[in-house]
Amino acid sequence: MKIMASDRPVESERAANTGARSGFITRVAWVTILALTAIFHFIRGAPADGAIFLIAALVLALDAFGWVRIAPFDRERHPRRLLFVVLIGVAAIVLGLAPLYGGVESVGVVAIGIALIPMVWPQPRIPTRRARPDAVRRAAIAWSTVAVLGCLWEIGAFFLSRTSPTGVWDFPPLSDLLDPLIASPVTRLALVVAWLAGGYALIRRGRSS
Repeated sequence: MKIMASDRPVESERAANTGARSGFITRVAWVTILALTAIFHFIRGAPADGAIFLIAALVLALDAFGWVRIAPFDRERHPRRLLFVVLIGVAAIVLGLAPLYGGVESVGVVAIGIALIPMVWPQPRIPTRRARPDAVRRAAIAWSTVAVLGCLWEIGAFFLSRTSPTGVWDFPPLSDLLDPLIASPVTRLALVVAWLAGGYALIRRGRSS
């Protein structure tokens, strides 16, 4: 029993070091991804999109050095389900009925992103009995695969369209393929609800694991 008790601090310190190293690698990866995405948008002639990703990369880098701190959203002090249901409903109606690619839609998407920053900002992990590292790892690999495939599609479509006069039609980006689906306000409203409700479910699951 004494040996096991003496080993616990060592195991705890080892786990803390592993967690710190993993957190550092994760931050570096996100900063690198956001910076590369910003550069890509600047190259393709979309400076507004590039500026958004560049600002996000800079803020994450500053946070890594402890120069930026964002107060986390205290779920225990705020009504959760009712508040989010109302916000999701209002945002879905506004974005669903607003003109496609218009100013209202752009402002709405940016406002949603800014409002969610305190909820998704990296915070100290609180281990619970519900935490399952293996499930989190599998989910991370699956979502990362989807994200990488989507990025490769967009990058490939961009360069192929540059090398071929008809490349825009032969190799369309994902946004062009989805345009007919979101052209209808009803379909767009349903997709916005699914997008926001799915994000809310991920936030709840992330905070409870």
